Parts: sequence; C-alpha cells; structure tokens
Amino acid sequence: MEDAHTLQLCMEHHPETGYFGIFDGHSGSLCSNYISERLVKEVDKLPVFDKETLAKTCLRVDQEFLDEYSHNEDGCAGIFTIAQMKDGGKINIINANIGDSRTVLARASGDAKYTAVSCTEDHKPTDPKEKARIEAAGGCVQAARVDGQLALSRAFGDRQLKTPVSARGEDRKVTSNPDFTEFECTKDDWLLMCCDGIYEGDIFSRQDVIDWVTEKLKHNEDLAVVCGQLLDECLTRGSHDNMSAMIIKFSDGTGYAQDKWEYVPGPWFDGDDAVKFQSAYSADAQSAGYTIEQARALRRKMEAANQK
Repeated sequence: MEDAHTLQLCMEHHPETGYFGIFDGHSGSLCSNYISERLVKEVDKLPVFDKETLAKTCLRVDQEFLDEYSHNEDGCAGIFTIAQMKDGGKINIINANIGDSRTVLARASGDAKYTAVSCTEDHKPTDPKEKARIEAAGGCVQAARVDGQLALSRAFGDRQLKTPVSARGEDRKVTSNPDFTEFECTKDDWLLMCCDGIYEGDIFSRQDVIDWVTEKLKHNEDLAVVCGQLLDECLTRGSHDNMSAMIIKFSDGTGYAQDKWEYVPGPWFDGDDAVKFQSAYSADAQSAGYTIEQARALRRKMEAANQK
C-alpha cells in the first residue's frame, strides 16, 4: 500500500475552507507521503486560491521533493480539492488533478438520486496533447507508457522522467503541472475522491460508483464504513491495485464527530503470500489499541451480525 491522503476540515489560515487529497504512490511510498504532508501546508499559506498560483505551488513542492531526495525514484499521482464555504450555504470547490486518480461530484438530481459529474480527466501518455508534450521534451510513448516506463503522463516524483532537467517543470516529459475544474455545490451534493484502483479494469464507471455508494449511504451514515465497504467490493470485483477512497459531505459535521475513533477491522486473509498483508493488518490493529487476536475476533463478530 503506497497511497497517502490528506484530510483538513478547516485550514489554519483559511478557517472556512477545507482541503482534501489522495496521493497514489508507485514504486514506493516516500513521494506520496511527502506530497500529502507538505502540499497542504504550502497551499494554506496562499492568500487566495487562483489556479496559476496553485499550479506553481505544485511544481515547486515537487521540485523540492526531487532536490531533497536526490537518489529516490518513486512517484505518485495526486488529486486535491479545496472546498470553500460561501454566503447562502453554497460551497465552491476547486479540484486539481495530476495523474489518473479521480474526483467525482455527486450532484443531487431529485428522488434521492445523484448524477456523477467528472471533476478530473485522466492524464495518459496516449492522449494527443500529452503525447505532443512528451515528444517535445525528447521522450516517446511506447506500450502506452512514457518512454515505455510510466503509464501516467503527469505525476509528482519520478525523477528519471523529469527531463530535460533544464526545462520548466511544466515542459518536462512527466510534469506535476495540474489541471483544474471548479464547481458550485449545495449541502445536498457530495464528493467522492478515489485513486485508480477503484476503477481498474472498468471495475466501476463514475456513475456506477456514485450509484453504489448512494445505495450504501441509505443504510449507513458512517462515511468511513461505507468507504471500507467500497474497497472490499473492489477486491471482490478483482482490483489488484492500491486503493484509497474518501467521501466528503458538505454539511455540519459536529454531530458526526466522536471523542474516540471507532476501529472497524477488515477481512482477514491467510496464505504464504499474505505475510505483508498480515503484518500491515497487525500494525493497523495495534495503532487502534487492539491485539491481532482481538481484531480478528471483532471481525468475526461483525461478519456474524451481518449474516443475521
């Protein structure tokens, strides 16, 4: 698991603004963790959130990562959303995308139904505009990958493809220059942010996943539990990639907050090839104050209750 995420309900210098991000790592987790922790701090320092300044901030933070970890070659895709409360209960969202993770707005359309509105478009090397930039930077697209290596045309990190080094960040083979969309929402809408593991191999389309989550939310208001159910469903449908998901509702969350986090263990897997999984499962349980035996017992209790 090489993903990282950021969830900032109220930014320090912008208390009426929330920041949400998912960073899908590849070849390691150093880049995804660095960007998830550093980018929100730099965005929070900005006096206003104009897209040109946000883009420069992404490029600068990426270059700082490359400079600080000069021998590291992992990278990550990234999406982040800045949600600003406006007068009259409206919410303005600015969505940034670098790579192939996806942000989808669930727009209320009546009768408890929601229309999926795409807030991001995947950055793939085969896209004509992306291919032209890659070739202008001296690269090529082979097997739908940049120089036959990376299936993304935009990413943080990936030092070996951030060339020419002398070129501006936005003009390199692989760039961290984001695309943006902006929407006005109401408290009846909600947002789904996911890495590409949720969509791998057409597991879900954008509308399909919004419909699936909508149905689950009818039976459980706990957004974290529904996110966990979504990841389990993707495993069942055959996803083999990193998976991260975040649901953001534009409503007063004070009644939702709890003094103590609730631990909800996921399914357990045995086998010789599950050693890394079991180690991560154990670490997750311990971070919540459970032994591995207690965590597995709690999982069995949950499964028995669901079968009734």
